[in-house]
Amino acid sequence: MDTRACSWNAGYAYINKRTGAFICPNCDVKTSLAHALVAYQTGHKRAPIKLVDYKSRFPNLSNVTSEACEALGLKGLKEAQLNAIGAQYDAEKQLLHFKLRNAAQKVVGEKVLHLSDRSEQTFQGSCSSGLLIHSGSGSGNKSKAVLVSNLLDFIVLATQNIETHSIICLPHALQLLPQECLPGMERFKELVFWLHYDATHSWDAARAFAQKMDEKRCLLIRPTDTEPAPHVALRRRLNVRHILAKATPVRHKSITTFNALRNDILSELQNIEKVNGVKWKRFPVLNKLLKGHRKGELTILTGPTGSGKTTFTSEYSLDLAMQGVTTLWGSFEIRNTRLAATLLRQFVGYPLDDKLQEFDHWATEFERLPMYFMTFHGQQPLKPVLEAIEHAQYVHDIAHVIIDNLQFMMGVSSYRGDKFWEQDAIIAAFRGFATKHNVHVTLVMHPRKERQEDELTTSSVFGTAKATQEADNVLIIQDKRLTSVRGKKYLQIAKNRYSGDLGIMPLEFDKDALSYSSSVQSAKRKRDREKIPPNDA
Repeated sequence: MDTRACSWNAGYAYINKRTGAFICPNCDVKTSLAHALVAYQTGHKRAPIKLVDYKSRFPNLSNVTSEACEALGLKGLKEAQLNAIGAQYDAEKQLLHFKLRNAAQKVVGEKVLHLSDRSEQTFQGSCSSGLLIHSGSGSGNKSKAVLVSNLLDFIVLATQNIETHSIICLPHALQLLPQECLPGMERFKELVFWLHYDATHSWDAARAFAQKMDEKRCLLIRPTDTEPAPHVALRRRLNVRHILAKATPVRHKSITTFNALRNDILSELQNIEKVNGVKWKRFPVLNKLLKGHRKGELTILTGPTGSGKTTFTSEYSLDLAMQGVTTLWGSFEIRNTRLAATLLRQFVGYPLDDKLQEFDHWATEFERLPMYFMTFHGQQPLKPVLEAIEHAQYVHDIAHVIIDNLQFMMGVSSYRGDKFWEQDAIIAAFRGFATKHNVHVTLVMHPRKERQEDELTTSSVFGTAKATQEADNVLIIQDKRLTSVRGKKYLQIAKNRYSGDLGIMPLEFDKDALSYSSSVQSAKRKRDREKIPPNDA
């Protein structure tokens, strides 16, 4: 729509119909639709804004040299090609630099590639609206684009002079796609996802991003041995144009054929470890049994009252968040302050009560984790909770949702009937959300009241059998310390739809670290030994 809400007479503003965000690229600002609507209705224009150009963090930039080309390691690449696609070189810091622009072509950030280790960093202004787009000389009106997730792939494709497609590098790899970036891709009628996946990236990131861009215009190249990421294809001397021509629609019709699924199956078989999901670092036994943490699944965790369900779930989710899995906590039973304190203590590995001088350091480190918290507490109806989760998934690209616990969502909704029927409806809603939005949902649930000496089973989960039928994974904390002198506590994997492997994981609790992880406890014992003087050992 034409913009009239600011001092600019030319250009367009964009409205996100999903979130109600009003984005003006000319001003590089985002506000709510309600605020923008007032300006439109009254014909009022904002006071002129003095736009401040984005100031680079790297003042010593120059043209790319042959030294930089050699360090990049792409065979046949010339410095003139890199200069032509907008690259700059910082010889002192050994990095390549690219400017990020918004939909109005204003510089709003920068992205750098460190030549020493191929790592990347992105820096943006407050609006986070920048993209790296190369359309070639005199070809700014292309209607098709290829989306890549790293600068190496961007350089390879941008220097190939593909006549039909612009090349777009996502600002934050596969971790996040801010809604402020979407206006920069509005002009393209076809978007091809050609992404590079590694152990830290979600296998289904392309499908999640495509939902933000209208799936009908999105195509996908699944990585296989014959259709790898662009920089790998260049190294193997494969024809990138032929690979690009094989892109298939992200969105399939209601009925499909094996031929349409064939390439997806081959890609999964050749990348089985990535398909298995993100691996836990604190719980290697879970990796052996569950294989990994995957999007689109529903996990149910249950255990006796006081067995440590919340404490285990917090460490379980912290482990994943530390590996980049964007997490949303819904803690209805414990207030967020207490939950965050538990997570921080598990993150640090020891209590900070008598080491308050370290608090600022560790709090700053913890803030960098992709973790969000819902502000609900106590009993809550289903509708506002689901609305909050859907909003967070769209805006923050949430990959893991924890609900602790499900019983707090019962008894306050519009359902007027049997409580078991109400619970079944809530579980069905979360099952549908996990599948539709490709998000892993973990539900903490209380068990039925049973004799303490009896082991819990999948039938012990409160409610009907629907809970365990809908779940992909059922985890049960068994606490035999309550009934036996030598009893142990352990986590039982009672259902595993993905691989079928069942088993148990011993749970030894470290009170100082609030941790069930054997690796954390081993590290603590090592630190304790190092503190003991040699004469006392």
